[in-house]
Amino acid sequence: MKEINYWEQFMATGKIEDFLAYKNAGRQEEREAMRESEEDSDAGGHGTYGDDFKG
Repeated sequence: MKEINYWEQFMATGKIEDFLAYKNAGRQEEREAMRESEEDSDAGGHGTYGDDFKG
């Protein structure tokens, strides 16, 4: 699948819609990175319980 370069698209067209797509794509990447880091931190299965016991 071809990745769209939203910045180049915006620079070529000058359309606000293309700029907003560029900004939105960056935010989506940030959300995905945060989600992945949260999943990695939960992967060990060792968490804290209400009584501060670490399992």
